[in-house]
Amino acid sequence: MNDADVMHAMSIDDAYHVERTLARGANGVTELVSIEGAGPFIRKKIPSPLAQRGVWAALGSSRCARLPHVVATYELPDCFVVVADYVPGPTLSQYVGGRGRLSADEAVRLADQVCEAVQELHRLGIVDRDITPENTIVAADGAHLIDLGIARILTGRSGRRHDTTTLGTYGFAAPEQYGFARTDARSDIYAVGRLLGYMLTGVYPTERAYEQLLDDDMVVPPQLRDIVNHASAFEPSTRPQSIEQLRDELGGRRPVPAANGRRGTLRDRLPTASSSARRPVVVAAIAVVSVIVAVAVALAALTVSGVLPLDAGSPSGDATVQSGGEPAPDTSGGTAGDPADGTGGTGETDGSGGGTSPVGGDVDTAALIELTETGWSVDDSGYVHYGVGLRNTSDDLRVDFPTIEITGRADDGSVVFSDAQVFNTLFAGETTYCAGQTGNGTAPATVDFSVIAPDRYNVYASRESVSFTVSNTSALPEQYGVTSFTGEIEAATDGYEVRDGQQIRLSLILRDEQGRIVYGGITFVDWPSADRPRPFSIDPYGIPDYASYEIYGQIW
Repeated sequence: MNDADVMHAMSIDDAYHVERTLARGANGVTELVSIEGAGPFIRKKIPSPLAQRGVWAALGSSRCARLPHVVATYELPDCFVVVADYVPGPTLSQYVGGRGRLSADEAVRLADQVCEAVQELHRLGIVDRDITPENTIVAADGAHLIDLGIARILTGRSGRRHDTTTLGTYGFAAPEQYGFARTDARSDIYAVGRLLGYMLTGVYPTERAYEQLLDDDMVVPPQLRDIVNHASAFEPSTRPQSIEQLRDELGGRRPVPAANGRRGTLRDRLPTASSSARRPVVVAAIAVVSVIVAVAVALAALTVSGVLPLDAGSPSGDATVQSGGEPAPDTSGGTAGDPADGTGGTGETDGSGGGTSPVGGDVDTAALIELTETGWSVDDSGYVHYGVGLRNTSDDLRVDFPTIEITGRADDGSVVFSDAQVFNTLFAGETTYCAGQTGNGTAPATVDFSVIAPDRYNVYASRESVSFTVSNTSALPEQYGVTSFTGEIEAATDGYEVRDGQQIRLSLILRDEQGRIVYGGITFVDWPSADRPRPFSIDPYGIPDYASYEIYGQIW
């Protein structure tokens, strides 16, 4: 952008009056704005590295009433700006929360309207990847999809086995969004199936009661349960292959195939070599399952190497990798969720759950993973940004998909939100730090963290490992609410085979003067080449005051 372009864009930006900030986080800021008495409009300021400009350009040509109507787009020096029409109404989460589970007729009607929006996205060559109750508005004329923050253009490239750089929302994100395969139109079909299940049961797919309610004929009509199961099958090849096919099933214009695939509950239904070999399926399905099993067993994900804290005021520094298996020092000195004002908290917490692993004899899976440290803060929009330390206590067992449960509570102890956060892999003996965002926009007074005991089929005997070196780091001054943490990352493997399209998840940990974690943020980069480190930039928006920062790498 030249100076004239910058000045023109800034004059446009200044012409809008901000009525209210709706959301603020690592993916930018969303505001309710007006201009010269017109509006209101939704204005999204997306950090430049995260902006999917092709998505918004394609969306600008659409006239589908159930998708955001783009009014304007323009570039600022540090962000891409989208202005769209405002659609009044509650989110589907608020709508169901106030009414309880919906009737079959209403759930089907809303699901079909979501399908109408998704059908238009797919016509434009866009896959949404984050269809959730929070991203669906129930307006006077029905359901509307909003946000599209992690949508992407379908490129049709076949050279990469996966392309996901953002997980989406656990419980609604398809298994391939966790690195199993490339995302495509069937990933959105999975999410719509889960959305229908949510409306019919009144509970999120991540809640324990979801499966029980879904299987209850008194709650969910069998025909609709079959549609949910078909759409949310684990293997993409066993779902409806187009959104039009799903709409036909919802409208009774097409029979629903007999279930020949497992429900797509990532944690509880990952395939194992033994169970998939015994399961009677058609020949084509056997081939698909075999591929999924191989990927799941071979998937070595999240390993993190620690970085010594760097003074926030220093312009640059070199990151020092901790040796694998050595736990980071516990600097918390408190209990999880100490502050009652929502500003942050740190502490230790024990894992919970039970079970044994067939690997190496009886293994107490509840003791395999422990939380070494936790910390969090709440942004202006009520969302929680957290950082946690996770340690694999075993010297010879790898744990895939370690999961923690995060619970936010109000001052009276009532639950504000409960969220399961899934990571990839903890190698034997490793301690890692992971960051993320959670919550539902209602600021909690306290936040509790606990480990969900790994399932037996996610524990393997393995001594492979990956380590990362982060160097040349800098914390660039804040501009327009964004502080950029930059640097370079290198990777070294020991027995781990790097997959085609492998990526690294980078976790930013901010600490206060007492050494307590007060913020966590993430970004994703492609795997560095053998002879050249990979540059990166983590660009969080509206971070709290901090004294030092650390950056960790994990395989993705």
